[in-house]
This record gives sequence, structure tokens and C-alpha cells, in this order.
Amino acid sequence: LDLRIGPRWPGESTPRLPGLVSSFRVHDALGSRDVAGRVQGTPVGHFDARAPGAAIVAMQTHPSAISLDARAFQDYLREERLHGALKYRADLGLNDAPARESFSRVAKTLVMVGGDSRGFDRVLGQPMELVPLTDPLEYKPGDAFRAKLLLAGQPAVGVRVAALPQRLPERIVESRTGNDGTVQLSLPRDGLWTLYAVHIEAAQTVHADWESTWTSLTFSVPEVRR
Repeated sequence: LDLRIGPRWPGESTPRLPGLVSSFRVHDALGSRDVAGRVQGTPVGHFDARAPGAAIVAMQTHPSAISLDARAFQDYLREERLHGALKYRADLGLNDAPARESFSRVAKTLVMVGGDSRGFDRVLGQPMELVPLTDPLEYKPGDAFRAKLLLAGQPAVGVRVAALPQRLPERIVESRTGNDGTVQLSLPRDGLWTLYAVHIEAAQTVHADWESTWTSLTFSVPEVRR
């Protein structure tokens, strides 16, 4: 398992840094267990498949802190379409103010064992979670790929979800979740895809101005046979 940090492919390959990971587990038909690995190791972990079906690798990080000047923070909010935060800052006259952000990442990767996708839509109960409703092994490029976004276990409404293909990272596909937290995205090609979403809100602590969670779901669409 290779850990890559960053909102776009290919990201930066990162070792298993001490203090970074709060949870790193693989879930399959037989239950869940920690992902083996060593601190400062690259790749960050490995596991042996135990049963046919979907093995879901899930990682959650501890919060990290970052400080951005006003322009950089405004650009970040615009790029990620975080309109609620932009309006909040504008209403309070904070467009020219720097910002301190506490952010954490919640990542999932689907590994289909034995050409079997059973369990691909398993809900793990992460703080913020993208749950596929479409079976990746049955998906045909150009069709509607459906997923559900949960925030604290409840449907997240009106949140932007972006899909990034590994082979053409500039070809971003995006949409927003509906009232039931579901989103539909037409993925134009096969290969490896990452879906991600960001939730940000005013912080409830004096140590940060904003708290954000980035969630992602990575899976492969089988090669189209011609």
C-alpha cells in the first residue's frame, strides 16, 4: 500500500510517519484487522487477502495544522468550491485575514479479491465516508457511477464530490450530493479513480480558525475490452 498525500494525482509518496495515523485497517468478509507496516516504512503497509470479495483498506489521520495567508486561503476555498466558508468569511469581513486550519484525512481503497466485489458497499462508520453504490467491477465508462457521502453517519447534502482519473489527472469530473447524500458521476474511462470530498467548518477551539476533513475513495474500473 502506497500512501500519497495531495489533492491531485500523483500526489507525494509518503512514508508511515510517526504520529500521522490514528487508524489503519483492512475490512473484508472475515472481519477487520490492522494493516501491517513499520514506522518510516515505504510502502506504508501490506496485507494478505484472506477471502474472495472486496477488501476495504481504511486510514484515518490525526489532525494536522497549517496556516495560510489570506490570498492562499481564499484561493483554496474557491478551488475546492467551499462556498459556505467563503460566504462566512465575507459576512464577517474576513476576506483579507489569514487562517489557521486543522485538517484530517479519511481514505478508503477498494481491493477486489478473486474478481469478486461482494461487500464493496460496506459502511465502515468513518467520521466522513464515501460509500460506493455502484459496483466498480460492473461499471461501464460513461454510465452513472453512484456514491453516497456520509458525515458523522448522516447523509451529507450539497457537498461537492470530485473524481480524479490516475491516467488523466486534469480531467476532473465533479457534482454535488443531493438531499439523500448521493452523487452521480459519469466516469469517462477505465483505470484507477479517486473520488474525494471536503467538509470545512468554523473551529470549536482556540488553536484553529477552521476544521476540515478530507475523505477519499479509490477503486479501479476494469479495462474495457474491444
